[in-house]
Amino acid sequence: MNYYDKFKKRFEQEAVLRNLSERTRKSYWWHIADYSNFCKKDPEHTGVEELRAYFQSMLTDGNHKPGSVKMGYYALRFLFTNIYHKEWAKEYLPTPKVAKTLPLVLSKDEVSDVLGAIDNFKHRAIIMLIYSTGARVSESVNIKLTDIDSRRMQVNIQEGKGLKQRKVPLSPVLLSVLRDYYKKYKPQHYLFEGAGGKGTHLGITAVRTICINARHRTPQVKKPYTPHTFRHCFATHHLEQGTNILVIQRLMGHSDLSNTLKYLHVQQLNTSQVVNPLDTLEGLEGLCRNK
Repeated sequence: MNYYDKFKKRFEQEAVLRNLSERTRKSYWWHIADYSNFCKKDPEHTGVEELRAYFQSMLTDGNHKPGSVKMGYYALRFLFTNIYHKEWAKEYLPTPKVAKTLPLVLSKDEVSDVLGAIDNFKHRAIIMLIYSTGARVSESVNIKLTDIDSRRMQVNIQEGKGLKQRKVPLSPVLLSVLRDYYKKYKPQHYLFEGAGGKGTHLGITAVRTICINARHRTPQVKKPYTPHTFRHCFATHHLEQGTNILVIQRLMGHSDLSNTLKYLHVQQLNTSQVVNPLDTLEGLEGLCRNK
């Protein structure tokens, strides 16, 4: 494409200056290319009409997931405002309204079943770490040996979303597992080294494959879980145990509390002690009598 070489360097420069993560850069560039293919011309020579038609297509063609639709909107807004320096006509280009899906969550018994189905100790250890710390997959593979602070019983997550750091409690059980793991695998830099050895870390795709393989061994777990599911489980199980929602927000690394509040909709509530308001009305005996 003609636009590719012309704007790739400008795009990369702007993405670096605005501190976009590598994952966001790839997603943005994919959507820019997708938009160009849709329009069959250089995006710089397009405008509101082409953008509206593209967003309508994304919402109706069945080929784009809800998250992809919104990412496409942000990618093209980034392109037009930060690279082309054009005005973004918000009144004609409203943010696409997409259905919000609730997180997929496993029960504690299901988590145990999955962990028990993972025979490889290294693979089981990283899934245990995600479940124990609530770390994202990208954060988990980037954890270094020096990030495990056994004296303060903390895990330092340095490669967080938006390059934000946070510290989460280190479970004594996880610490014991990691010590056995270290004795067996002798990692030198990253906690979970990749096939390249020192200086490389386990890939995100490899972690996803762990769950794909485990799903074949856990037919009793009907939910299509992924590594990210164990992050959802971390937050939800904390809620069910009574952990304060603001504490969970900090542990998850959420900037916006609304991202944490979604777990209120999937937590399993203990209703055994809940009193029905009908049962507390005064004169209930008379009200229930068939006169």
